[in-house]
Amino acid sequence: MTASTPRPLERKSRNYGIAQTLVLCAFAGVFMLDTGPRLLAPEVAGTIGLVLCAAGFVLMGAAFAAIRGVIQIAPEPRAGGHLVTGGIYSRLRHPIYTAILMLAIGLFLRKPTAAVAIGAFVVTGFLILKARFEETLLLIHYPEYAEYKTRTWGVVPFIG
Repeated sequence: MTASTPRPLERKSRNYGIAQTLVLCAFAGVFMLDTGPRLLAPEVAGTIGLVLCAAGFVLMGAAFAAIRGVIQIAPEPRAGGHLVTGGIYSRLRHPIYTAILMLAIGLFLRKPTAAVAIGAFVVTGFLILKARFEETLLLIHYPEYAEYKTRTWGVVPFIG
């Protein structure tokens, strides 16, 4: 049985979901429309960016396969859901966020302009804040989350 989330936290969770959609759409728009000068040489940076994007898609696929029916954009755990600790979640607590960060950084390297860099920075900061809030909710809903948190990495591998 899980604890219920207080009403203000439910609202905040919903707002985080909406904000994530807006932040990612804004980043996509900046990436597609920006024609500013390149900050890095495209040859090496573009290849590294492509590899990062491909790895991000693979990681996201692994996360979707592990989380299945309890996935949602809002950070509040799905009603009737369960804590996922298997698959890629046995190593990373937020592999979808990690995958999005890999994609944002990879896309910056593919199109290294100041606007895309700022967009990637905003995406990164937002996802780190969202992950912290999500962890607060997970601790409320799943008492075993505290122990799970001690043995897995957060959004960035090798960093708790």
